[in-house]
Amino acid sequence: MSVQAYTINIRYGSRFALDVEHLEAGGGEILGLIGANGSGKTTLMKLLAGLLRAESGRILIDGRPLQEYSASARARHLTYVPQSHRPAFEFTVEQAVLMGRLPYRNAYGGFERSEDIAAADEAIGLMDLAQLRHEPVTRLSGGELQRVMIARGLAQGTGNLLLDEPNSHLDIVHQQSVLATVRRLARERGLCVIASIHDLNLASIFSDRIIAMAGGRIIAAGRPAQVLTPPMLRETFGVELVTEVNVYGDAPAIRYRHAEEGGI
Repeated sequence: MSVQAYTINIRYGSRFALDVEHLEAGGGEILGLIGANGSGKTTLMKLLAGLLRAESGRILIDGRPLQEYSASARARHLTYVPQSHRPAFEFTVEQAVLMGRLPYRNAYGGFERSEDIAAADEAIGLMDLAQLRHEPVTRLSGGELQRVMIARGLAQGTGNLLLDEPNSHLDIVHQQSVLATVRRLARERGLCVIASIHDLNLASIFSDRIIAMAGGRIIAAGRPAQVLTPPMLRETFGVELVTEVNVYGDAPAIRYRHAEEGGI
């Protein structure tokens, strides 16, 4: 399981460009992406998922060029979970999660197989959705819907998982439980996980490595303790933050500065 990118570039007019020289994530780890709004995290995710096409460079999924995969083959190797989703139809939670199994259906459709049902059942349990199984997704809260989308991604059963702000809309309990579940699955099943995470403390706790982005470029990469330093956070976000080392094992804790301390 692996995702690699080399010298990829894309440009949106004169306002924004993304230039990434090198990115690599392997099985069994979570690579966290941090950066301010507009830094390029979502654009990078969409490039890696094949939803946008780079103007130059190479992207490899499991060692094979992304462009060599058909859409269905790509969906059996890589899962992308966007940061937001607006359901248009009143599918139940169970039906929505089962949609993650579509890449494994034959050209003529047909009923779900036993392994599809099992994968959906497991994902529903992992995301604490059992009590909502028969609820229409149009009636869910933002956090509940976010967990449904992650469950659908897990049911898809690929070895590479791209999560764009998986904690958006989640309460504090599910913010931690979702990332803890994803980390456990990465360890146990050798999944390659790339996740953009706004909360710096959650990024510190759950990421094996972190990439910091600013202005469409990667400006730092390494272990949490190497990246989450006051100078690097100042360059990434333009604010003064305090880090306390060795709070979460070898990962630092980040404390926001009060206005009286010179914070924002």
